[in-house]
Amino acid sequence: MTTKLMRDSLRPLYRVKQDAHLGLLLQRGLTEHDEGNQTAKTKHIERVCQSTAGEFYKRTYNRWKQATADINRFRRVFLKLETRLFIGLTGGGMLETGCAISHSHGMPYIPGSSVKGVVNAFVRERLGTGGDDIREELFGAPATKDQPAGLSGLITFHDAWWIPGSAHCPLVQEVVTSHHLEYYGTEGATLATDFDSPVPNAQVAVQGDFLFVLEGPLAWLELAEEMLTDALSTHGVGAKTRAGYGLFREDAERREQEEKERREQEKAEKEAQKEAEERRRKEEERQRREKLSEGGRWIEDLAHQLERFKAEGDQHRRIGIRRQVVEAANRLTGGHFQWTDAEERETAAKALEECYDVIGWHDPGRNRRQRERQEKKRRADIEKIRQGDEQSSRPA
Repeated sequence: MTTKLMRDSLRPLYRVKQDAHLGLLLQRGLTEHDEGNQTAKTKHIERVCQSTAGEFYKRTYNRWKQATADINRFRRVFLKLETRLFIGLTGGGMLETGCAISHSHGMPYIPGSSVKGVVNAFVRERLGTGGDDIREELFGAPATKDQPAGLSGLITFHDAWWIPGSAHCPLVQEVVTSHHLEYYGTEGATLATDFDSPVPNAQVAVQGDFLFVLEGPLAWLELAEEMLTDALSTHGVGAKTRAGYGLFREDAERREQEEKERREQEKAEKEAQKEAEERRRKEEERQRREKLSEGGRWIEDLAHQLERFKAEGDQHRRIGIRRQVVEAANRLTGGHFQWTDAEERETAAKALEECYDVIGWHDPGRNRRQRERQEKKRRADIEKIRQGDEQSSRPA
């Protein structure tokens, strides 16, 4: 007897399978059920296992990577399946087989709760009861009389995402052979014997690589990463781990790339912090100078140019900087404002005296009489500033 499982109008959509949702293909993609057709299920699984990751999933995966890029909050771990993975095997429907498929993205994933359970069991096995305090700190603890609300763990285990391109197709056909069909079918009423015929049963497994994401305090993330890697490489995750399924190994190439990206991110963060600090410093400097009088700003400009002159070792460049020093000094003696504050006048006079003591009281290339006259003029201008006379003379 044949039973239709899908409306005729939907069949063309499932045949196209563009950017397909693997969960829908597995649970709703079988078009009909025929009790006499023993190969219908196998052929359908073969078709599903030919589906690849579409652009929708690739873009979503990249967004997830970007969202977990903060190295101070997350630790991304790339692990490669060493054997095939059975995950969500008992969540079957019409096919009597299942696979954990993301409801939103339509690709295989490993629930974070499964990952956390495996790592927790691994740590319990390694540390024994003496490590209960550490486990409770990392993984949390159930509610007790003393702790009615339970205890939340420091580390969050997010769902593991299948990495696009790590295998041509994420799903792969697997065969599990049942040797005691009547025994299982009658729930033990029929005895299992060595004379039972093996019955191949088509199943869905996962191949490729996965991205695991841990979240928590930075001080604990490195330890949590080591626990995760050790647990999945020795115990595995999912069903039939005792038969060798679900074992992972570290993806050295992707880890190296991750370390490179992490170093680049740290460098970018330091540069961004440095730029932000420089902007803050400049803004503070701008606000501080705005509070100064015009004369006060000119005094600071002279001091700045003089420091440049002192620090410069190249003679040719020093001549150019000297001109800028003289220009800054002339602004103080040019007569463009009226000095009113006695303390500021004294500061300006001392600044000019220090300036000319360093660069010389006269300009190079002048004869003795011109040098004496220029020095006399500059000292007189400085005295006028100190005494508070209006600056009306032209710069010397």
